[in-house]
This record gives sequence, C-alpha cells and structure tokens, in this order.
Amino acid sequence: MSDLAAATLRKVTVRLIPFLILLYIVAWLDRVNVGFAALQMNADLGFSASAFGFGSGIFFLGYCLFEVPSNIILHRVGARLWIARIMVSWGVISAAMMFVQTPMSFYVLRILLGVAEAGFFPGVIYYLGLWYPGEQRARAIAAFMMGIPVAGLVGGPLSGLLLGLDGYGGLAGWQWLFLAEGIPAVVLGFVALLMLPDGPGQARWLTRAERDWLETKLAVERAACAAAHPISTLTALTSGTVWRLGTTFLLVVVGFYGYSIWSPLVFRSLTGFSDLGVGLLSGAIAAVTIAAMLWNSAHSDRTGERALHVAIPNLIMGLGFLGGALLPTPALAILSLALVPIGHAAAYGPFWSMPSRFLTGQAAAGGIALVATIVNIGGFIGPTLIGVLRDRTGTHAAAFLMLGGFAIVSSVLALQLRGAAVLRKSVPG
Repeated sequence: MSDLAAATLRKVTVRLIPFLILLYIVAWLDRVNVGFAALQMNADLGFSASAFGFGSGIFFLGYCLFEVPSNIILHRVGARLWIARIMVSWGVISAAMMFVQTPMSFYVLRILLGVAEAGFFPGVIYYLGLWYPGEQRARAIAAFMMGIPVAGLVGGPLSGLLLGLDGYGGLAGWQWLFLAEGIPAVVLGFVALLMLPDGPGQARWLTRAERDWLETKLAVERAACAAAHPISTLTALTSGTVWRLGTTFLLVVVGFYGYSIWSPLVFRSLTGFSDLGVGLLSGAIAAVTIAAMLWNSAHSDRTGERALHVAIPNLIMGLGFLGGALLPTPALAILSLALVPIGHAAAYGPFWSMPSRFLTGQAAAGGIALVATIVNIGGFIGPTLIGVLRDRTGTHAAAFLMLGGFAIVSSVLALQLRGAAVLRKSVPG
C-alpha cells in the first residue's frame, strides 16, 4: 500500500469509525436493554415469559418491514441526513418505553422502535462501502461492529447501576434505564449532521490528493464489480445469492438475539446474582468477544477468504448453545454460553463484507438491506421461541438445543457459499 493510500485510510478511520462505533453502541443498548429491564419490569407489570419474549421480538417485525425502503431513501438523500433522522426518532421512542404499563403498550412501542431504527445497520454497512476499498472493508465493518461487544461491556454494568435507581424520583429502576439510555441517541442524531460527510467528495478533512486517490480507487472497484456482476436493484432483491446469504445468517441471528434478550434472566437463574452482578458478568463476556471479532476479520482480509471465516464461528456458537443446555453445573453452562456471542461476533466482518463483492450503487443499498431484513427476522423468532418454550417446559434447555442446531446448520450453509463464484474476490487489489 502506498504512503498516500495508507495516510488516506488512516484519516478516514480516525474520523469515522470511533463515531460510528459510538452510534452503534447507543443503537444496540436501545435494542436489547429490554433484557436488563426484564429483571424488574416483568415482575412489576406481571408479564409472562411468552408476553415478554413476543414483545422483545416484535421490534424486528417493524425493523424488517421498513429496512429496504429506508436504505433506498438513504441512498437518495444521503447518509448524513438519514442516519441523523433514524437516531433522533429511535431515541425518542426508546425513552418512551418508560411509560409501558400493559403487554399491548409494550408491543406497540417495541414495534415502533423497530420502524424508527430500520435502515441504520445496513445503511452504515453501505456507507462504509463508500469509503473503504474491498481489501480493507471487512476490518472496517468489524471495527464498526465492535459497538456490539463494547455495548455489552459498558451496557451490562451501566444497566445494572440504572436498575439500582429503583424508587428514586418516583420511577422504577427499569424506567430510569429506558430514559437514560434513550436520550443519547437524540443528542447524537444532531451531532451526526456535523460529523458524517455523504462521501469522500464532501470530506474537507482530506486533502485534494487524498480525495482524488480514494474516489478513483473506489470508482475503479465499482466499475469492475458492475462489469463482472451487472445487477440492478430489482435483480438484487430477487438474487438467489442475496437470499442464500440472508438465510445463512438468519439461522444464527435467531440464537444470538435469543441470547441477547434472555441472557440476563438466564444468568440470574444460574447464579442468583444481583442486577449489578448480572451486568458485570455480561460485560466480562462481552470483553472477550472483541478480540475474537478483530482477529477473525483481520485474518479474513489478509487471506481474502470469507465463507470459512463465517462457518467456523457459527459452529462455535452452536456448540455453545448445546453446552448451555446439557452441561450439569451452572459454571460450565455459563462458560459454554459465553461461546455464543464470541462465535457470532467473530463472523460479523467477514459475513457483512460479502454483499459488496457483487453489488454496487442503489443495488448495493437495496441488496444489503434485504440481507439485513432476512437476517433480522431471526430477532423476532429467537426471543419469542425462548419465551414460549420456557413457559411450556419451565427451563431454557429445549430452546438452547434448538438454537444450537440452527447455528450448526448455518455453519454448513456458510461452507457451501465458499464455492459460490459470485463471492470470489473480483476487484483489483
């Protein structure tokens, strides 16, 4: 890599990635903090496991319905304005969760939260494709997605502390949690208007030579990609490869969101820890996932191989669920369940760099959003499935066995993607 290329990408990374990580930390907290709220909210409001699981998962129905149109609008109006709009609206609705009183109000606000946040994640994946050449993209995506384990590292203890405000100012601890974790999204939405250029051409913090190099490099890649895979938006939305990608990751996201929403309650049942203790345990597990995510994504970029770097982490995740269901002692079950987020997070960068290998322009915006839509259906299935099976069986074991099986099937499907010619490296560099 030339000195100009290295200096340009270093500037892009320093300017964009820390802020995008911060946005994703806030987004992730607002998406899954309901799991920590449940430590108090379910008892306060009399929610059954099925009602809580369904309400937690219904977020993803709203999210999925508006994912593709939201990302197409982002492509047309620009990332800066649309990401800001997403953040402000989701922050307001997330804070409004403090007013939940009945299962129906819980369902309505969760689905509205999904509608508000729709397009954020695929929008940022598309946005990173406007800044990073193909050979650096998996690491950039993995760096952005560090927001998930960092959110767990920070959010677990933070949520435990906020729950400790129970009764202060006449509010329950879970109400303080929703309020305090919703406001930052509103503030950061306005900051995004100042921080996020729509593309390299608007980046005043790059020199002319740096802008010219980056725009030329990306234009050459897009031209090569378009020539090799001339895909329109409609074709992208009906592409068998897009649907195969989505289905492969859907099967692990079912388990991951089931884990994310239910793990605070599961850890409390296994350990008897306080709210803060559960938060600290969740944070410790999240810390380990960061190293796995960075190492696997960097190795994937160095080798240019993607599918195997998805298949192995998915297998690890599946084994984690099986151990959580079958191991006889709480300590061993918790250690095994820790493999679930570790495996899932390690696959992020390699997986989400796949769509941009054969999609460009508006087709990329729509295609990436469709993959994310398919994947996020798992966010509805996972929490709902665990809630229903827990009410029927009295334990999480049956659900964990099923989710572990899904992850193992996903690993096999990812290996099959290894032979898909359309996913082989097709851009120079």
